[in-house]
Amino acid sequence: MLVLSHPDPGSFNHAIAARIASVLVDDGHHVDSHDLYAEHFQPVLENDEIQRRFSFDDGFVRYSRELSDAHGVIFVYPDWWGMPPAILKGWIDRIIRPGLAYEFEGPDFVEKVKKPLLTGKKAMIVSTTNETNPLSQEAMSAIWRERILAYVGIDDVCFKVFYGVRAAGGKQRRTWLGELEHLAHRWL
Repeated sequence: MLVLSHPDPGSFNHAIAARIASVLVDDGHHVDSHDLYAEHFQPVLENDEIQRRFSFDDGFVRYSRELSDAHGVIFVYPDWWGMPPAILKGWIDRIIRPGLAYEFEGPDFVEKVKKPLLTGKKAMIVSTTNETNPLSQEAMSAIWRERILAYVGIDDVCFKVFYGVRAAGGKQRRTWLGELEHLAHRWL
């Protein structure tokens, strides 16, 4: 499953997502690709949806089924103010949730034990940033690895960042896409 979060269809993020998907398909994998902006994903998690623990939105049902069935999940996004775009955070809020990604088990009126439901899956996070300092993304890598993915049982995580994207020319971007091809071949 590939989740892309960039509003500009001509962006380098779109080129990244297309290249990763192409490599995986060429290697014989099925890829469910989602462009959250093109799909007009509604990122707001409403209280009634929290109470129901489910959404009646068709997209929610499709994302949930695909995430459950996927061997791996790939996130492609730009770094905006040190974070992914809000639409991706909303996707995580609405899709990486109890009953699908984790559950709390145990008898009533005692402390529950968290059970991760996405064990055995892999994750690849690819981010672009105008920052040039590689240390700038360490905190975001930790959030993905420790606070999101490990919580749901995904411990095989590849985190790749492309730095200085705005200043990078076509030659550099082609080199980066080549790096991604090698990374994607080895990933699944």
